[in-house]
Amino acid sequence: MSEPGRCEVRITRRLPAKREEVWAALTDPEAMSRWLDPCCETGFAEGAEVELRGRDGEPVTARVRELQPGRLLELDWETGGDVSVVRFELSGAGDETTLVLDHRRIDARVGMAYAAAWERAVKRLLGSVER
Repeated sequence: MSEPGRCEVRITRRLPAKREEVWAALTDPEAMSRWLDPCCETGFAEGAEVELRGRDGEPVTARVRELQPGRLLELDWETGGDVSVVRFELSGAGDETTLVLDHRRIDARVGMAYAAAWERAVKRLLGSVER
């Protein structure tokens, strides 16, 4: 059940890449710079806090809530004093990976902007792992 004034964005995509390659794109600073944010200097680790830029260059503090290497990365996503939750789940085997990106607890007033921003980011992610 959704909280009043909050919404969720969920994107599911099949990517033509091995799960390890997609995981690296999600967590390696150099790989992340090709699709998410060129200012990130550290990768994600259990309990880590990473500073990123969000929509319109807005600063984002991403704190690791849960980390299961190669499978799951869940973050507290704090921007402008508002905290939401971003979750990346990977599944599949061989040369194809299914990515489920779930961003929940978004302030409903900016939900559509987040949906559009994540769609663009996932397209860049796809381009960064395509062969």
